[in-house]
Amino acid sequence: MPDSPSPSRAGLGLAVPIALAAIGSIAVLGFALAGLLSGERPLGDGRDPASYGFDLSGLAGQPGIVSGSGNPRDFLQPLTVTTTMPGASMAEWNATQRAKYVVSTDRVVGLTLGGESRAWPLSVLNVHEVIHDTLGGVPIAVTYSPLCDSAVVFDRRIDGRTMDFGISGLVLDCNLLLYDRGGEGHVPSLWSQLGLRAVSGPRAGTPLQPLSGVRIESWKEWLAAHPTTTVPTPDDAMRKRIKATSYERYWLGGKPMFAVSRAVPPGADRPNTMERIMATLQPDGTWLVTEPASAPVEGVQIPCLWFAWHAFHGDRSTLRGFDGPPAR
Repeated sequence: MPDSPSPSRAGLGLAVPIALAAIGSIAVLGFALAGLLSGERPLGDGRDPASYGFDLSGLAGQPGIVSGSGNPRDFLQPLTVTTTMPGASMAEWNATQRAKYVVSTDRVVGLTLGGESRAWPLSVLNVHEVIHDTLGGVPIAVTYSPLCDSAVVFDRRIDGRTMDFGISGLVLDCNLLLYDRGGEGHVPSLWSQLGLRAVSGPRAGTPLQPLSGVRIESWKEWLAAHPTTTVPTPDDAMRKRIKATSYERYWLGGKPMFAVSRAVPPGADRPNTMERIMATLQPDGTWLVTEPASAPVEGVQIPCLWFAWHAFHGDRSTLRGFDGPPAR
C-alpha cells in the first residue's frame, strides 16, 4: 500500500492552486481599482461574455463557445515595437545587464519578411499576446494565444486601414479573441486568431491574412539560421511580470482551460488533445497537419495545440505522421 502524503505535502499541494487563484484575483481587483481611480470602469466581469460590451449577435447559432477569460477587456495590453536590437548581441546584453532576456533554450516566434528577420520571445508574448510591429515595410500583428500555444502573424492592412488590435478578454473555443480599436464612436468587431477572420461586429466575416514562414522554435535554432535577426528591445517595466508568467504546467495538464465546441476524438493514429502540431495551408484551401519537426518548410503554417486546431479546422485537415507516440 503506498504511503499517504504527509500533511505538509498535502497542504502544499492545495496551497499552490489557491495561491495562484489569489494572485489572479488580486490582479483583476487591482486592474478594476485602477480603472475606478482613473474614472473608467473596466468592461467584463471575467465570466459573462455579455458584460464585455461587444456585439455578439454574429456568433448566435455559429459553432464555437465564447467564454470570459477571467480578465476584463484590455487587462493585457498589446506591445508596440519602437526599437530593436541585433540578435547577435543578445548574449553580451544578457551578461552586461545580468539578465536573461532571451537565452538559447527560450522559444521564440520567428519570421523573415522583405529580407528582414525578427524574433519575438514567447516570454514577452505571454504577457502581451499581441505585438504591433513593422517588418520588411509591412505592418504586422504578431499574435500568440498561450491557452492554445498558437502563433499567427497577420498583415495589419485590412480594407485600406492599418488595424490596431486590443485584447478582448474573451476566448472562442479557448482561443484568443482580438478586437479592432478606433476613435470615439468606433464600433469594434471581434477577430478570432485561429478562425482567421472577424466573427462578430461590423466586420464579421472579413478574413485575416496570415503570413507565411512563421515558426516557433528555440532561440538557438532561430539565431543559427538567421544570424542577422533582430529582437524587440526589452521593456524593463515588464521584466518581473515576464519572468513570473509561464504556461508549462497548463500544457502538461491534459485538457483545455475553457470549453470547446468539438472534443478531440480518441484514436491511435491522431494527435493527443494537448499535443503540439503544425498546420500547413494547401493549394486547395485545406490544411495538412503534421508534427512540427516533420512539417513542410514553406507556405502559411500555424503552430498550435491539436485540440484548438481540431475545434476550428478539423473538418478541413488531413493528418500525417501520427502513427507513433507523440513527440515531446
